[in-house]
Amino acid sequence: KQWYQRRVRGHSASEVTREAARNAAEFARAEGSSITRLALQFSTSEPRVPCTLVGCETKDQLLENLKVINEGLTQEETILISTVREKYFADSHHSWEGVGEEKFWTKVKNEMEKATSVYWKMQNATA
Repeated sequence: KQWYQRRVRGHSASEVTREAARNAAEFARAEGSSITRLALQFSTSEPRVPCTLVGCETKDQLLENLKVINEGLTQEETILISTVREKYFADSHHSWEGVGEEKFWTKVKNEMEKATSVYWKMQNATA
């Protein structure tokens, strides 16, 4: 639970989407799988997803991710992907497309303004 809370804090997805993800993760766990396994299999087999980036904090997480990629899921887990998508993510308001871009560009602008300010202070100090 603490791991999940650290990951979600500050995530750019809407609260509705974060809640759907929490519920989907609990459902997958109750069904004997994990949302990580399902998401990894989905993203690596979905033609619309051109690249899947995977982060791991432990060796065990890495080994589990490699197992999913190399061996795939059980038949039950494959069916579970569809169930999770239909039950928790069928609504179009769960898209991340464009989410976070404004925040990113605002941060870039702020960093550029800081760098420019430092540059002019250095220029004035040496003049």
